[in-house]
Amino acid sequence: MTKSGKLGFVAAKPIPQVLRNINAFALGARLANPKATVQVIFTGDWSMPVKEAEATNSLMDQGVDVITCHVDGPKTIVENTSRRGGMVCGYHVNQATLAPKAYLTGAEWNWEVLYPRFVKMFTSGETIPNFYRGGLKEELVKVSPYGAMVSEAARKQADDVKAKLVAGGYAIFKGPLLDNKGKTVIAAGVSRGQTDPELEKMDYLVEGVIGATS
Repeated sequence: MTKSGKLGFVAAKPIPQVLRNINAFALGARLANPKATVQVIFTGDWSMPVKEAEATNSLMDQGVDVITCHVDGPKTIVENTSRRGGMVCGYHVNQATLAPKAYLTGAEWNWEVLYPRFVKMFTSGETIPNFYRGGLKEELVKVSPYGAMVSEAARKQADDVKAKLVAGGYAIFKGPLLDNKGKTVIAAGVSRGQTDPELEKMDYLVEGVIGATS
């Protein structure tokens, strides 16, 4: 959906979970456009609307036309990107009502599935695990409905990869994979699935991401 090939990411802190989101977003974008770049700006904290607005403006001023984020409250970024004429992908919940003409899709946490599952475990005498994870297949996360501006070709490509992820036949992080300094971070022939503990140690940004972790 980008016209410039320049995407942006406003993030709170360079911790492994956030870096995984940035890197996965970049790798996904490069499936559609191998020359696409993702410029990342870290605000330094989880909820800083002023810095989030400044970061959004800075990205737009540099020619970025699609922005996403990993912060506690995406509202500022979603509305500001739309106001500036860009397109946006949301996070946490569906923010389409904030920017109906700019919202492409988004990544949502599906709490409506998780908490009833925990209640059922508790009432049946099972111990609720301290560490519980899952993805699209387990319905713990979902994808926001596509905005009207998303082309059929883009929808099909995204849906095809989503189906492979759900079926367990696709790994986002697989080698050979370089970081944005040219170092091999995943060797050729190595595939790291969603629950691979090595991904919990992620401290790099992949090739195609403009920015630094420190």
